[in-house]
Amino acid sequence: MTEIARYLQVQKDLRRSIIDGVFEVGDYLPSENELSSQYDTTRMTVRNALNNLEAEGLIDRKKGKGSLVKLKRKSIELLSIKGFTEIMKGKESKIDTVFLKEPEPRKWDDDFYWGLSEEELSAGCIHLSRIRMTENRPIMVEETFLSNIDLIEFCSTPFVNKSLFDTLIVNHDIEMIRVVQKFRAIRATQQLADSLDLRKGYPVLEIIRKLETTKPGFYVYSFSYCNTNDFTIEA
Repeated sequence: MTEIARYLQVQKDLRRSIIDGVFEVGDYLPSENELSSQYDTTRMTVRNALNNLEAEGLIDRKKGKGSLVKLKRKSIELLSIKGFTEIMKGKESKIDTVFLKEPEPRKWDDDFYWGLSEEELSAGCIHLSRIRMTENRPIMVEETFLSNIDLIEFCSTPFVNKSLFDTLIVNHDIEMIRVVQKFRAIRATQQLADSLDLRKGYPVLEIIRKLETTKPGFYVYSFSYCNTNDFTIEA
């Protein structure tokens, strides 16, 4: 194994341990010497892995103390499960996620909202549909489309922490780096009304997103439909 591959493996293992809660916020990671021994590699290799984790926003490296876990990624927190919990004003209830449709490969719709590259069109997409719940009440339906480019075993592997973002980071080394978002008010179709426990025609907020990632040419597209009757949403 090359030194580049080795430090990426160390980085991936530590990232998974942080996201899975093996190392919690406020904990210090093992020292460079301990990690070097654990992975049978050099301190420079470990240092490269830790520098990358710091660049991701997962740790703070403190001179003379070590690597402090903070789990605050540079990715767009608004779009994560944790992010939606944080942006619900006046509520501290836990957000739960239920799959309406499990991830499955399919062709892109002919009238897909966003323009697609030839690579994306050729690879097809993975589609999933989820509903966000709080206190057993539905607050948002989200339709997500991922470019099906090298997503090995994505559809057969359970999500990490029930989170698409954590799954892409841990299992595929893909992180969100920027987003284009569009907002508009629409009236709920019968299907949306049933999912959000509303009457047909009730106004809902549609959020249309295109997320760029660290993987060149790989994008995540989502269409979210929010019941803002009881909650406000911050950007």
